[in-house]
Amino acid sequence: RELHVPAARCAHPCAMSRILAMLVACASSSLALAPGPLPASHELRSSHAVGVGVARPPLTPRASEPLLVATSGEADPQYGLLKSFRFDELRISGRQGLPGGKIDAHYSSRYWLVSLMNTHRSLVLRRIRSQLVFNVLVTCLILGARTVGFRPAVPITMHTLLGGFVSLLLVFRTNSAYARFWEARIIWGGVKNTCIDIVLAICANVRPRAPQAAADLVSALQLYPGSLSCQCRAEPPDGNLDPYALCLRMHKAVALAAAEVDASGPDRRDSVGVRLFELQLSRLNGDIDKLADAAGACSRITNTPVPLSYSRHTSRFLTVWLGTLPFVLAGAVGARLTLPCVIVACWLLLGIEELGHLIEQPFEVHSHLGEVRKLKDSESYDVGVPTRSLANNIVLGCQALVDLKEPATPHSPPPAAQELQEA
Repeated sequence: RELHVPAARCAHPCAMSRILAMLVACASSSLALAPGPLPASHELRSSHAVGVGVARPPLTPRASEPLLVATSGEADPQYGLLKSFRFDELRISGRQGLPGGKIDAHYSSRYWLVSLMNTHRSLVLRRIRSQLVFNVLVTCLILGARTVGFRPAVPITMHTLLGGFVSLLLVFRTNSAYARFWEARIIWGGVKNTCIDIVLAICANVRPRAPQAAADLVSALQLYPGSLSCQCRAEPPDGNLDPYALCLRMHKAVALAAAEVDASGPDRRDSVGVRLFELQLSRLNGDIDKLADAAGACSRITNTPVPLSYSRHTSRFLTVWLGTLPFVLAGAVGARLTLPCVIVACWLLLGIEELGHLIEQPFEVHSHLGEVRKLKDSESYDVGVPTRSLANNIVLGCQALVDLKEPATPHSPPPAAQELQEA
């Protein structure tokens, strides 16, 4: 910033000499930062904060402190598991990693045609087919009665007025169901973030000081997502491990880590590193409490359905409204178009209601896998929150971070430092 001086000042010889002096100082300081033999006193690092009278450490990476930055075009083999973790996220969301950066077919502007052509394979259509058949039979009976002279005059005003109330009922029903689905997804997103935070804290802070406690923490943490998935599905967890029991195991592991630090001696207990470690253990306890809260939130969604009277009244309202619709359409559009119009209206309205039933319990994806013709371990967001796939993805990410190791060879200094050193 000091080099940007007005032109009038630069014209003065004294100003030019000051600028030259600053350039020489900057060059000499840059050469001092270049890698090379350093005095022994400069290699020492103080355990306290760097301040006045304390030797500052070199800014270039040393052999004992390499940076986790790729220096070649090829990916390091140790990042393979972490890369699989990222691709697994794309697989669950339905967006596979396509070459050339292309988006998946689900997000293409031409997907509407594929979706329309696959209507006969729709899960919603298969679930409402009994109601569709019922309304088709009722329509055929009404049209047959008109051929023998039974033609009651039903005004269209009643269906026009009640159509608005039907729309409101369906909107409220679908919104309440989608709110439950979105809350479930937010909970599982928080579980993933919390698990990753715990693993990062374990690898960076707990494992160097308390390896046994770190191993216990990782073991319990990797069992937690699968146990929570079983709880969401109302299935017995593997090994009879409840999410709350696993949280208790993690709390005990944190207490074990604190005990190992206390056993290190009173002299080391007052150091800055130990105090920072205690703060990290306190943060770990808070993260474990978040996992326990997530288990309670998932249990609330699973065990609290939408009020049954609300669902029943919506179903009865739709049945009566659609059942009497042929009386109105027969006189308005004729007998030939009545049946197709009734089928389309039933498919649209009953399908919206069935969507609310599907996502009302967002964790029951496993009960619909056979209907959507998918394998047991290939859940997606077709009919709810894929807890099994999300749990496997969380475990994969945690394992990738646990197995992640720093490169053994130091990295070369930046090109700018090399040019300065050569100069």
